[in-house]
Amino acid sequence: MINVLYVGGKEMSIPQLSGMNVHLDYVQNGMIALSAVQTGDFDAVIIEDQLPLMLPSRLIKELVSAIPGIPVIGVVRGNERKKELLDDFRLGLFSYFEPEKHSGDELFAMLNSAKRFQDFKKDAPRTAQRHFSGIGFEKIVGVSEQMLKIYHLMCQIKSKDVTTVLYGESGTGKNLMARTLHLISLRRDRPNIAVNCPAIPSDLLESELFGHEKGAFTGAVERKDGKFLAANSGSIFLDEIGDMPLPLQAKLLRAIESRSIQRVGGADDIKIDLRLICATHRDLEKKVESGEFRADLFFRINVLPINVPSLAERRTDIPALQEKLLSNLNLEELVKPVFTPDAITALTKHNWPGNVRELKNVIERACIIFPGKEITSSNVYENLLRLKVPSVAEEQDALWEMTSDLSGITNLDEIDHGNSAEDYLPHPKNYKNWFSFYDEIDLRRHLQDVEIVLIEEALEKTNNKVALAADKLKLRRTTLIEKMKKYSINVNQSIS
Repeated sequence: MINVLYVGGKEMSIPQLSGMNVHLDYVQNGMIALSAVQTGDFDAVIIEDQLPLMLPSRLIKELVSAIPGIPVIGVVRGNERKKELLDDFRLGLFSYFEPEKHSGDELFAMLNSAKRFQDFKKDAPRTAQRHFSGIGFEKIVGVSEQMLKIYHLMCQIKSKDVTTVLYGESGTGKNLMARTLHLISLRRDRPNIAVNCPAIPSDLLESELFGHEKGAFTGAVERKDGKFLAANSGSIFLDEIGDMPLPLQAKLLRAIESRSIQRVGGADDIKIDLRLICATHRDLEKKVESGEFRADLFFRINVLPINVPSLAERRTDIPALQEKLLSNLNLEELVKPVFTPDAITALTKHNWPGNVRELKNVIERACIIFPGKEITSSNVYENLLRLKVPSVAEEQDALWEMTSDLSGITNLDEIDHGNSAEDYLPHPKNYKNWFSFYDEIDLRRHLQDVEIVLIEEALEKTNNKVALAADKLKLRRTTLIEKMKKYSINVNQSIS
């Protein structure tokens, strides 16, 4: 059961919630609401767009101040109220709901996300509660199941100096995760140094990390302390450690195990006390197998790995991310646009190969192209994502490509169940009969659904063995992996 405080509403104000697993307590104004949230146990607060005694924006600010992190959902019934949403998101608004445009399922999904986040906070250690406001987690946007798991892991290790590796695709926010790990740790008041390993030439990386003595090499005109000494007593973040040269890996291993370093050209051991956080988009286990990464270093740093999900794996966080990124932008005098609900839906359907970084670029592009304007789903597809919409001829070619290997059976009644599986498949001509039942057919969506169903079935038949599934589908293994990424199809074990 989801417990919700409804401010300014009454029964059947939102009929979409009727019959759902939601318990509503009704209050009529903001003053009573503030008292109720401080004494009651609510998973979320819904506020109407018109309230007596207190403006909705003021109530949002007061609620978030009284109960840090409580999800507040605004009901929007008019365009005037919609113009204030950007300011409300800056104040702490969780999401908004338009009864005329959104379904009850969409509102229930918002409330369910709010409950999951509230349940997570309740289960977190008492000492970790404060990190959800004022410091630490407030910079991370997301209440999806995948993000809650990460929050849980972070709370478990916040007071420990355990070495952590963040695994994830480029643009997923590994840097932000690393900063958060530092902010919630006992070293939060100490230095936090980040090093982008691939950005530093390999012949200079050792000097950058460990420092050098005067005269150690040409150009070393004075002694220099490296990043490790700069981070002493705090944390150091080595981004893309998977690209670190092998010779330097050995020296890094020595520094970790001995808790000491030597400057380039120096002979004295310098003691260090810091926490090491690493990140990579590489598969370190495969790099170990290929000899590109030291096995002893891998086992030394891979104490507690954290898998940072791609944006496609946490699509439910996209609306909140969009609003956060939009509110954070400072583009001089440009008036920020407003995304319509169908535009938000379009964003959630995109695969986001560039992850959060790509989403940020799209939001910036929107501000430049559509300043102060309303953005629709068409604008998203045609102007922001720059997706090429196939022509009718291209769609027909795609259909034929998908069905070119099908059998010549034209009548489904002719199927002989003693024949091979391929003989059961319908001839492409049978698709024309679909128009006897439908006025129109979304061809691309249908082809996508066919691919998803067949890929998932092939994986199930082969116990999630990707190579065997690819053989069943008559695809190359790499092609199947790309399709799985495209459709966010995960397997329970490692891709093999």
